[in-house]
Amino acid sequence: MRFVDWFRFEPNTLQRSLLTSLRGCAVPGAAGLLVLMWPTGSGKTEGGLWSARWMGGPRMGVHLALPSVATTDSAYRRVLRWARRALSVSSPVTLAHSRAGRGGQGAVLSHDGGEGLALEAAPEFLQGRGRPVLAGVSVSTIDQVLLAVLRIRHNVLRMGGLTRKVLVVDECHTYDPYMQSLLRTALAWWGALGVPVVLMSATLPRSMARSLASAYLSGSAPGLTLPEFCPPYPGWFHVDGATGRPTVEGPVDTGRTRNLLVRLVDLPGSHRATRRDVVPACDRARARVVAELFEPGRQRLCVLAVCNTVASAQNTALALRAMLPAGVEVFLVHAHYRKLDRAGVTTGLENSFGKDRAHRPRRAVLVTTQVCEQALDLDLDHVVTDLAPLPTIIQRAGRGRRHTKRSDIRVPVTVLVPLTDEGLPDDGRWEGIYSTAVVRASRELMEGHGVIAEPGDVQPLLEALEDRLGGDNPDMDVLSHMDDEQAMADAARPVVIPHPRELVDLFDLTDLSGTDEEAATRYRLDSIQILPLWRRPDGHLSLEPDTDLPFPDRLPHDLEAIRERLVSTRHATWQKHLGSDAQPPAGWAGDKRLGPTVLLVHPAPGKPVHAAGWTVFYDRYLGLVARPPTPKE
Repeated sequence: MRFVDWFRFEPNTLQRSLLTSLRGCAVPGAAGLLVLMWPTGSGKTEGGLWSARWMGGPRMGVHLALPSVATTDSAYRRVLRWARRALSVSSPVTLAHSRAGRGGQGAVLSHDGGEGLALEAAPEFLQGRGRPVLAGVSVSTIDQVLLAVLRIRHNVLRMGGLTRKVLVVDECHTYDPYMQSLLRTALAWWGALGVPVVLMSATLPRSMARSLASAYLSGSAPGLTLPEFCPPYPGWFHVDGATGRPTVEGPVDTGRTRNLLVRLVDLPGSHRATRRDVVPACDRARARVVAELFEPGRQRLCVLAVCNTVASAQNTALALRAMLPAGVEVFLVHAHYRKLDRAGVTTGLENSFGKDRAHRPRRAVLVTTQVCEQALDLDLDHVVTDLAPLPTIIQRAGRGRRHTKRSDIRVPVTVLVPLTDEGLPDDGRWEGIYSTAVVRASRELMEGHGVIAEPGDVQPLLEALEDRLGGDNPDMDVLSHMDDEQAMADAARPVVIPHPRELVDLFDLTDLSGTDEEAATRYRLDSIQILPLWRRPDGHLSLEPDTDLPFPDRLPHDLEAIRERLVSTRHATWQKHLGSDAQPPAGWAGDKRLGPTVLLVHPAPGKPVHAAGWTVFYDRYLGLVARPPTPKE
């Protein structure tokens, strides 16, 4: 079947390079690694899916792994549409991640007697723990792949299911050194088992690309060294799993240039509120920058405002709703929603700001967080973003004028630089999320560069950033950054299974000195599930604020009604002060299907919970809100 039949559009130059050249270097069903280094918005997902079907041949399925729950949900819908056109036989198509339930979700594409495939419910067998990856086509967070190389029970089940399919890993640059260590072990095992792999990224440093390729080759052809070559950008390279021979295609002329018109703007004020229910000064300043873009007479404008924290996104959205004139819609999306609310929000955003402009608002702001950076197919006119690492800025800017057809595209990008009380750049404002050294180096590179032309300027800037963070740099922030990176890499050693060529005893696959929970797929994973509840006038608890949906004293057999109302967040101090109401009922004791869960019991619909000075509540528009104590007046 032709590319256009699968995806309903003609291939671009990058995709055509795969169609014409991959056949000459990749043998269907044989070991091989393909790395796509393409700009944002260039069709990596479609290129990866086409390549996976070619590399796997007729007997292998496809597994797509992504970095976050939000991007995985979005990608699942895209893969389901693709599978209906691409598959010639019936197959389950499953979704697996932490918030999809232990058994995941899915459907079966089966012949309906016509030309296409009809959707049916997935069989119950695929809904067991670890089983969704056994389907012929599956989509998951990267965690489901990394679990296969942790020293825990059932890892071989996952590995067996995953290694029957071509593995496609999207946004492989986003993983920290801990996850990169796990990923390299997984690639070594996939290579040893002869499984084709596709890696994709828009901002992948060449050193990381070579490191991942060497890891795969160490499993598929032990003793061989990856030959010297320069990974191309934009372009791709393929490494033969048996001979180690690289095939390099690129740089490929994309036929268009995206000029990121980067403008750095000061962001004054504290990110902490001085009084309860007052938006912090920093968030008000961010909202003013966005509001000023809607100058009188401008009839059409859609702005993407990206914040580094959920609280900032919530506060900025509230401030914008108060500042902007009537007729300018303010949308909000982040990670702290109930599953059922997040699904509706994400679908609505892709309808409003996706490729099809039929439902696009005339004037609007989308306030969001890191969830916009990967896989969400959004297209807005102007990008306003908090200061962040350069690769992150480029990813966020990739949601600006993404589907414009012109060959020369100009994307306005406003980068907000927070200031200290002394008026100096506060590169460590978000040190709990991003390394201070990386943020500072990124800011300095942007200050000295001006317009960033994609694709030509991207790779040189990434290499320049990497150079500033390595070598013999005596800067204390850089040294601290390097120490943190090494600590993350070292933390993976006790929990990861041996390299396939070093395995001497099957006991080593599950020989973990600690517990399964300590063998996490993410560094210092510290998350918990919150179940918002509302007390009704009769004293009973409801799962919804505006309807009487009784909260069950005992967990039902079907947990979907509970799972779709959970909010995943990090442990926080306010959770310790919720009292006895936060404990699940006695009837839930011994049932481990949900995992650690805290109940957030609102005293009445519309009334927040107060805990040790914190104000906490769940709102369908804002999501889970947790406002810290404010200084006493």
